[in-house]
Amino acid sequence: MEIGNFINEICCNNFINYWVFVLTFSLIFDLVFGEPHRILHPVVITGKVVAKVDSLIKRGNKFLEFFWGFLLLILGLSVYLLPYVALKKILNFFYMRLENEIFFVLSFVLDVFFLKSIFAIRSLKDHAFDVFSALLSDDLALARKNVGKMVSRNVSNLEKPHIISATVESVAENLVDSIIAPLFFFSLGGIELAIVYRVVNTLDAMFGYKNERYRFVGFIPAKFDDILNFIPARLSFIFILLSSIILSKSPKEVLKTFLKFRKVTQSPNSYVPMTAFSGALKIKLEKINYYSIGDFNLPQSEEKIREAAQLMLTSSALFLIFFVIPARIILALN
Repeated sequence: MEIGNFINEICCNNFINYWVFVLTFSLIFDLVFGEPHRILHPVVITGKVVAKVDSLIKRGNKFLEFFWGFLLLILGLSVYLLPYVALKKILNFFYMRLENEIFFVLSFVLDVFFLKSIFAIRSLKDHAFDVFSALLSDDLALARKNVGKMVSRNVSNLEKPHIISATVESVAENLVDSIIAPLFFFSLGGIELAIVYRVVNTLDAMFGYKNERYRFVGFIPAKFDDILNFIPARLSFIFILLSSIILSKSPKEVLKTFLKFRKVTQSPNSYVPMTAFSGALKIKLEKINYYSIGDFNLPQSEEKIREAAQLMLTSSALFLIFFVIPARIILALN
């Protein structure tokens, strides 16, 4: 099979090239096609299964709820990780036994698909530009609807400045959650470790709320998410700072805003990219009655959304070039 021979010739004798090749195709898939269909998306499937089981949990005993939170995490890992591991082993087994290139190609496609499923660059950009386009058309109702897909807060009464702020906040946070963190764990531990992160982060997004229903069930996923995001969030600051220099933004304000507003959010990690974006774009980021970041005015122009997307894309590119690929190469050499 010509495709199999081509990939095998490039990659088979060089483990470094193989994973760089997988990463390259995953990025191309993401940037060209975006997210896989919901029916096939491992994150969506995992979320639906876990949500179904969660709906059956009887509340009232906080110790049992803690335990259920742990079991939901195990369930999520099983739904997402086990199919990948099982299919990978089966395809590799047949490839080694039958020496048929089709199994190598299928294994490669499997790696590309699952690696793509753990990060989302185009989707984040597209969601941001949906808000941008609505504001550009002066359609506040549509802008509220679109930003409501990005944040969990009540958006029904948000005016333009707070819609822009919420969009930029989401782009900043998801630079870590949807791009830097999953690729950080891929670079250190392969697709398997990246899937572990994605499951933890997904369950935190679903259950990590301090309300009556999820205070105890969501405790374990939320704490694991805080731990796993600690290093990626701080790495994001470095690449946002570098991007602010490349894009002729305000690196001095990035540092100043980070140092002054690093304690304003309840999350131990989300303040890092948000303060950096606030400083780089010279805008106040504000969630009403929760926090206000930056010694600036609230954004008035939807152009700040485009600038935030540009900052996110540049930071992602720098992270891939100067961290992910070198890390894969160095670890493969050892």
